[in-house]
Amino acid sequence: MRFARVVSCVVCLAFAGATLTGCNLFGPPKDKNAPLIPAANAPIADVPLPAGFTMVTSDSTSKVIPGNKIRFVDHHYKGEDDVLPVVKFYREQMPERGWNLVDQNQAKGNEVSLHYTKNSEDCYVTINPSGFGFTYIRIRIDPMGRDAAK
Repeated sequence: MRFARVVSCVVCLAFAGATLTGCNLFGPPKDKNAPLIPAANAPIADVPLPAGFTMVTSDSTSKVIPGNKIRFVDHHYKGEDDVLPVVKFYREQMPERGWNLVDQNQAKGNEVSLHYTKNSEDCYVTINPSGFGFTYIRIRIDPMGRDAAK
């Protein structure tokens, strides 16, 4: 009788361990320098989004003026990748979509801002780490000459 309980406990522990391993709690850590890939369905057609980032809808707005197709976009995203791979992602992906890098700066702390232009638009991509293991991306698109960095 006692032997059956011990075997039962061992089987339960083995099952629990296999389940946890499948959840990757004890697996190898994610490579923080691995290249990021674009999400399949980015909300802005010509601005990529790293896979795994989700929109913070309560902070995001966008408006397109019909006829002349002027865009006013202010999107906020949240994800778990580190700042440097996200910066590298945008430096590689934006030119592939026709955007030209104007400048990059690191204004405060670890926040990095990238400024792009395309046709008659400015696009500012701001990447900001939080203290809780998340990285935030803010994408602003405005007509060229409007101070979209605000």
